[in-house]
Amino acid sequence: MKISPAHFVALASALFLSSCALTGASKPTGFLKPSPDRANPETYGYLYYLDGAGGGTTKKNWVTGVREGLIEAGYLGAGEMFYWGTGKGLKADHKLGVNYKREKAHQLAERIEKHVAKHPDEPVGMLGFSAGAAQIVFALEALPEKVKVDTVVLLGASISKNYDLTEMLKRVKGKMHIYTSTHDMAVGIYMAFTGTSDRKYFDKGATIQGFVLPEGANAETRRLYADKIVTTKWNKDFKRDDDHGHHYDNIKMEFIRDHIAPLFMGK
Repeated sequence: MKISPAHFVALASALFLSSCALTGASKPTGFLKPSPDRANPETYGYLYYLDGAGGGTTKKNWVTGVREGLIEAGYLGAGEMFYWGTGKGLKADHKLGVNYKREKAHQLAERIEKHVAKHPDEPVGMLGFSAGAAQIVFALEALPEKVKVDTVVLLGASISKNYDLTEMLKRVKGKMHIYTSTHDMAVGIYMAFTGTSDRKYFDKGATIQGFVLPEGANAETRRLYADKIVTTKWNKDFKRDDDHGHHYDNIKMEFIRDHIAPLFMGK
């Protein structure tokens, strides 16, 4: 049976969405409880987590896996999961336009700005998974340049690989870490037809091999990319934490505990 290009795109889209399927999402409450000594919040830090499209449930190795991994590692900071989705599931969230996503990102930027003003000495981190990684980029772009976060980590990032990160990186005080894997079929194959989080097609996404300099990058952009971005490629040692390079593997409790939590703990 011959398959037309239109049917192929539809099939690819269905496969991508089914590979990422979640149970129905609802607005989440809480993420990390306040640390024991909130009188001195600068001791531990504050973490913003952004889940992927369709996220917001207690499904194992999504929100729960991230939270448990941080706790198992001994992270004592507080934190919250910022909800940016529609509540209508992955397909609805994935098809959202960039304007909607930026509106939500502006809301997050306002929260961060207020938090930093209240706790100027507290380390602030941001952790994003899949489409949540794109939301982090948009939120940092929306911050005033004087407001900076300390550490950013992107996992399974579904934003396009040549997205211009210049403005985002200006708001990162320390490093922006991105974990990549050529085994991530959900992003590397299917998303070429369903579109990236910033709505580009036939782009494998940054999670495959990392970000590349945008066309015509100036000296400042080149410096920021060289100074701020840390790209960690999947390797066989990650299998010890049950990470085989697939889309959901690096948000499993063990991987968060051993590889991600230390980045927010100054280790």
